[in-house]
Amino acid sequence: MILQHNERTTRAHKLSVRVLAAGVALSFVFLNGCSYSPSINIMGSYFPGWMICCAAAIGLTVAAHSLFVKWKILDELWPLPLLYTSLLSFVSCTLWILLFR
Repeated sequence: MILQHNERTTRAHKLSVRVLAAGVALSFVFLNGCSYSPSINIMGSYFPGWMICCAAAIGLTVAAHSLFVKWKILDELWPLPLLYTSLLSFVSCTLWILLFR
């Protein structure tokens, strides 16, 4: 009885080691896409490129809001949260494509 218990334990241990090794090998396959991350050096600190694009998009969206107020078309743009969210996303993705592709 003791011999059978040790055989089961050894067999289960070998199986768990194989599953763990396969999991580690599979994670290296999926982490390969992270090898290149565009970053920008600003005063000695590296910032991710997406953060710079989002900051610029926020500034450009605020500038667009100022233009909408100046041109007096803000009343015609009625779902403002949807408008500004879409504008922010569009400008951010456009900057990403232009600067990092």
